[in-house]
Amino acid sequence: MSKSVLSVENLHVRIGQRMILQDVSFDVRAGEVVGIIGPNGCGKTTLLNAISGFLPIDAGTVSVNGRDIMNLPAHARAELGIARGFQHVGVFREMTVEENLMMAVERRELYPWWWILSREWREKMSVAIEAALAEASLSSHRKSLAGVLSGGELRLLELARLKILKGNLLLIDEPTAGVAPILRDNLARMIKKLSKDHGRTVVIIEHDLRFLFNLAERIIVLVDGKKYLEGTPETVRRDERLQKIYFGE
Repeated sequence: MSKSVLSVENLHVRIGQRMILQDVSFDVRAGEVVGIIGPNGCGKTTLLNAISGFLPIDAGTVSVNGRDIMNLPAHARAELGIARGFQHVGVFREMTVEENLMMAVERRELYPWWWILSREWREKMSVAIEAALAEASLSSHRKSLAGVLSGGELRLLELARLKILKGNLLLIDEPTAGVAPILRDNLARMIKKLSKDHGRTVVIIEHDLRFLFNLAERIIVLVDGKKYLEGTPETVRRDERLQKIYFGE
């Protein structure tokens, strides 16, 4: 069995006077794609915020690659390998697609400030950008402003940026939100490739159960801030308790 990349133990998170997450525990193994589902308000996004350092944790522990990260701020967690995709797409809309990818390459490869003056560095950058564009099916949009892309194209650009960055743990929030059905297959293929070909470990929050059940290897169901179900997509799909959660008695 592959090693655990993410370990969450007895997690409790309070916002104001309300306990949003209660005693949540799970592990995610290297290269695994795990889906998080549940009714609105059950704590899904709060969970990713707590793991990535955007919310304080009241009790419990979070470990990444065997290291306790409880006392680390969000930027330090990112340096350790956590890459976060947000519900509202995390790209710079006023920049071109190429510039968005360029920033990610600069950050990962620690380009010198003068790289644009060097033919060698420019060629290196061009190769990295072309590969990222091709993988995300965005080659024709290289010079387009990110702000004019469709919802699905923005998601593909965000995933391309996350792939370039060093993180081996990707936390993705609602990747199909605002995405036309025709581009959802492209998203699924890219996420699978990140996992299977590039060894990334992926945790996804998603409301489109069909999309997620065809993509994830394991599903965790949250209800009222607690882990309610966990298992393979097929096991969870057949569990009558899932029907009650979404469709009532």
